[in-house]
Amino acid sequence: MVSLETLKKHNFKTIKQYYEYILKSLVNGQRKQAETLAEALSTAQKVDAIEYLEEYVSKVASECKTLILNAI
Repeated sequence: MVSLETLKKHNFKTIKQYYEYILKSLVNGQRKQAETLAEALSTAQKVDAIEYLEEYVSKVASECKTLILNAI
């Protein structure tokens, strides 16, 4: 589970910023980092992240959703 402490460590105020960080990691070619970040999410946070990423229509967003699903 990604806690408030983890968010603060990354200088994020919301969990949505953490989801964006996972997406940006993929965009920047940092797949292993994205996997590690996704694995840290609780099941509920993973579901929320996938719902959040539905707003994006891109190959990378689709890859990000798959990565998160595989981390469940």
